[in-house]
This record gives sequence, C-alpha cells and structure tokens, in this order.
Amino acid sequence: MQPDQTLDVDRMPVEAGSTVEFRDVLLVDDGGGLQVGTPLVEGARVVAEVMEFGRDKKVLVFKYKNKTRYRRRHGHRQAYMRLAIRQILTHGRETAEVQEEKPARASRQRPASRKKAEPREIEAVTAPPTPEATEAPADAATTTPQRASRVRKPAQSTTGAKAEAAAGAEAKPTRRRAVRKSDSGE
Repeated sequence: MQPDQTLDVDRMPVEAGSTVEFRDVLLVDDGGGLQVGTPLVEGARVVAEVMEFGRDKKVLVFKYKNKTRYRRRHGHRQAYMRLAIRQILTHGRETAEVQEEKPARASRQRPASRKKAEPREIEAVTAPPTPEATEAPADAATTTPQRASRVRKPAQSTTGAKAEAAAGAEAKPTRRRAVRKSDSGE
C-alpha cells in the first residue's frame, strides 16, 4: 500500500467520510528498510479514510447431487467499503504528517429514490373547422343516446337463516344419485 491508494475491504461498522486507523501491521517497507513483524510491527499504523460503501457482483452457489434430484441454487453479494490510504506511520514517526486533502470523489452508487419529472403541460393543437362541421345543427351532437347505467343488486348478509334461504333460492338442484348395477337388479 502507498498513500493516496484506494482499496476495497470487508465492511466495518463505521460511517462514510470518517477516518479509520489500523494498528495490526505485519510488514512495512520504508524506502529501502524492510521491517517484518513477529507477528506485528511495533508502533506501525495505517490511517485511512472511508470513501464509500458498496456490494460486489453476485456469486451463484449451486449444489447438485447426481441421480437424487437434489439441486440448490443460492446467491451471495459480498458487502465492502472503499478506503483511501492517507498515511503509513512507523514507530520513528509517531505524529501524522499533514497532507493536502483531495476533494471527495462522488459516489458511484445510484440514489435511493429518483424524483420523477413533473408532467409538462401539452397545448392542444386543433385543426381549423371544416365547412361541413359549421353547417351541422347543434342539436345533432346532443341527440346521441347515452348508455343506461347498470343497477347493482344490494349486498346480502351471509349470517344465519338468511344465508341459507338465499343459498337455497339460487343454488343448483341436487344431483341425482348414481344407479349401481346391483341396485337396478342386473
């Protein structure tokens, strides 16, 4: 890693724009001096800024067993956070050097809700009237018959004896009993 490098790591419970400090450093290459930790390098730390959060591409997990009709398909998207490395500090430099801050990069994520454009008013374009339309009597347009409205039946309650009476009046006749060979005398 180098300062001003970006990398994706597993998501941690921090907010975007905050600073994260990693104290578990295994190896430091400081120009020509290589420091290898046993297991960690003493006094070394990495300061990084959280840029954004995201989710990786979907990975399909498919389990299959031959000749047993066993198939399972499962998808997984790994959550990550994008870090920008700001400083790498060793035990010789305990204080962080102040570097010029770069402007924050715009997030690549789509906004959660997009505002719909308000509908524009459309002006009606009319053709000039034809001579036949101007000569037609005005009563012709109003004399067209209108459709009669349908009358709805009142809703019937389905409680008690009323429901049985209504069901009996509109119910289909009962089916005749099937005649068996033994009953008919054959």
